[in-house]
Amino acid sequence: MKEDHGTSASGAPWDDPTLYERLRQEQSQRRGRGQRAHATASKAPEPLDLRLLAPAISCWASAWWAVGHDGAGAWRPVLPLAAGCTALAAALIVPVLRFRPPRHRADPRPGAPEQDPGAIGTVSASMLVCALCAAAVLAISAAHLWARQRDPLTMAVASGRPVTLVGTVSQEPRVSATSRSTLVITALDVEQVDGRSSSLSATVLADKQWLSLPMGTRVEVRTHLKPTHPGRSETAIIPKRAGLEVLGPPSGVLGAVTSIRTGLARAVGAEDAQDTETASRGFWPPGARTLVPGVALGDDHALPAQVRQDMRTVSMTHLTAVSGQHVAIVLGLGLAALGVLPRRWRALLGAVLLTALVILVRPSGSVLRAATMGAVMLLGVVAGRRAASVPALCAGAIVLLLIDPWQSRDYGFALSVVATAGIVIGSKPVAVHLSRRLPRWLAAAVALPLVAQAACGPLLILLQPSVGAWSVPANLLSEPAAVVATISGLLAALILPAWPAAATVIAWPALAACS
Repeated sequence: MKEDHGTSASGAPWDDPTLYERLRQEQSQRRGRGQRAHATASKAPEPLDLRLLAPAISCWASAWWAVGHDGAGAWRPVLPLAAGCTALAAALIVPVLRFRPPRHRADPRPGAPEQDPGAIGTVSASMLVCALCAAAVLAISAAHLWARQRDPLTMAVASGRPVTLVGTVSQEPRVSATSRSTLVITALDVEQVDGRSSSLSATVLADKQWLSLPMGTRVEVRTHLKPTHPGRSETAIIPKRAGLEVLGPPSGVLGAVTSIRTGLARAVGAEDAQDTETASRGFWPPGARTLVPGVALGDDHALPAQVRQDMRTVSMTHLTAVSGQHVAIVLGLGLAALGVLPRRWRALLGAVLLTALVILVRPSGSVLRAATMGAVMLLGVVAGRRAASVPALCAGAIVLLLIDPWQSRDYGFALSVVATAGIVIGSKPVAVHLSRRLPRWLAAAVALPLVAQAACGPLLILLQPSVGAWSVPANLLSEPAAVVATISGLLAALILPAWPAAATVIAWPALAACS
């Protein structure tokens, strides 16, 4: 039985192939008359892949809960919960294996192929992945807590007796000055505690004698240790008036990194700019020279207190926290320059470049997150497929939490993740909305800091209970200068060991941008 439009009784009008043939003929006629043609088909919107979001959240919550335990036997309540999650995952295997999904997702748009809506997956599969992630991070956290409890540094903190530590300075010392006192803050990777091997780290809250020790210096410290708050990755606090003896200058990888950082500071005159009188008489504004190593390499230890406070007021401290912007710039330029090579060679050289960048800027939470995202992107280059941003971000967070569960309580890691999530999810819709009143290029530029600031807002309120009204315009205006300073500063730092004079000239754009 035929209907008027030539379709079957059970078919819809848009299933008639003559309908599309008639539309194509009308379209060609409009083109012949110079009229604007209407599209007869539209590209399917890119789906938002959130399959790894729930596992990432469960992994993060489990790690946050696990590392919050402190004291003797901190691992005991964590291990049974890991066993329970493992048992839940085992129970979910049977219903997951029984599910037979179709090959394609359902597309409800007119004219799309009819597929089974059940292709979205099952709740059992999602719960299985969440349980596996939680069990893995809980088991790893329990192992870390067990080893941490038996470490000589933890025992020394619990005993309260004076100990002798041998270790390496792992951060550039920076000054935190108040009206009452001046405090030097750095970190120490402990190697020995009274002659016994240790693998933990300690926070140093010391006096000015630590200020002249560059990163990588090997020292011996005699002091009473103080405990840290639960959830901190550092095990102990080294207070003021600790006996200090320098055992050796920076060497190895840390020595090379320190040499490059010091060379960049010397090339832009940052060492001379630490003198207030010299900086006030110079051509560049105060703090511009010391900001170059901060933007290029994340070395902000010499940044003046007033500049640091001003950047905090307008939410621009991320400029000196090496993050995804550095990875995107370096990998983007590197892969573009290697475009003539086969994709596997490009991915291999990109991985070498990414590793060198992480070593150079030091692996903080935001750096590791950005490096993991970059590694996922390189895997996409090898496979010849575009990496999806949201699954890459979730997978990166899961991997980093499995490696170091204490990242779950790090504000820098959290800010980096939520800012990236806000950008990859909300930047396009916000840019489309703003493009109704602004040019497209300006709408895209405004959308990035706007969504990043909105995503980080709840966490920033916890750190500083105020909101800067100039945060979005300040970040918008600083973005081009930050890109110039990053590229110019990194090139100057790498060229400096071989050609110091050329490095000084190459660093001029970075100095002008930071001004």
